[in-house]
Amino acid sequence: MALAARCLADRPAEVARFLATAAGRSFSTGEAFECALDLHEAPRDRRCIVVTDGERLLAALPGRLERRFGGAWFRAQPHGTPAGPVFAADADDALRASAASLLWPALAQAARDEGWLGGDVTLHGPAASARALWPGSSLGTMRADEAHVIDLADGVERWRASLSNASRRMIAQASRRGVAFESGTMQDLEETYALFLSQARHWGLSRVRPLSFYRALLEPGGARLFVARLAGRVVCGVLAFVAPEETYLWWSGSSPDARPVRAYPGTIARIVEECGSARVNLGFSGRQARLTDFKEGLGAQPLTVPIVELAARARTPWHALLAAARDGVRRRRLLGSPA
Repeated sequence: MALAARCLADRPAEVARFLATAAGRSFSTGEAFECALDLHEAPRDRRCIVVTDGERLLAALPGRLERRFGGAWFRAQPHGTPAGPVFAADADDALRASAASLLWPALAQAARDEGWLGGDVTLHGPAASARALWPGSSLGTMRADEAHVIDLADGVERWRASLSNASRRMIAQASRRGVAFESGTMQDLEETYALFLSQARHWGLSRVRPLSFYRALLEPGGARLFVARLAGRVVCGVLAFVAPEETYLWWSGSSPDARPVRAYPGTIARIVEECGSARVNLGFSGRQARLTDFKEGLGAQPLTVPIVELAARARTPWHALLAAARDGVRRRRLLGSPA
């Protein structure tokens, strides 16, 4: 083998085809998600680390640069999404390890060349479960977050049987209180987005993606919207990426009216029953005990997710100050104190 790695500032067709079938692929490495990002983010900010053996692609890690205050951070897709890296579907463990041993140094070299101030890669697929595919300490630090997953390998009926009586009552209450569950339309997406904006203001989020981003994801081949209606109004909506291996609940909007009628847990139950996936990923909870308890009450089990935090490669005193400030904010958030 004569393996080689390089950083691309684009996503050529052969890489897109590779990502569509590679081991470790997810919705965030797919073409539909990439096209939605292209509508609102500069093409110059694309990056993709690839490892090849001659003309054959063996591994890839697509991502984007997030630019603020004159600095750039690498994100292997938006923060928190399962990003890879991905490997050739027919590669064995040894070949994956060889590819990973070149991929991570190539990412570090790109960081040095461009002066990135950090970034993150949420590991997924083979890279999440095999430490042999993790980077060395020179790239940055490893930390772990916790997602929650509902295992459906033994079928939906087994999941229902595993629920506590309290969970069953909570799910049943939604229908008894007049909630109807349906597949959502573009009009429903607009209503869900309005609910999301209201929540975002309450949470103090300063940056939210525009409605057109989610509209693009709902186009054929992208995500599915599941909604809960009360008296004809959308009180809850969940945008999910449905695949045979996993359904990932990625974005939602909910009204205060949804809570007393149990619309949100009822919507999750509807997704579990309809998706046909081997598991349903409810995503991260930000280490909030309330959300963790809620998800575990629905039969979800904790899943440790390794995340690579890239070291800063600042090239100016101003950029070094930015990197230090960003690290300080992250540390305070992890400790639960105000940022």
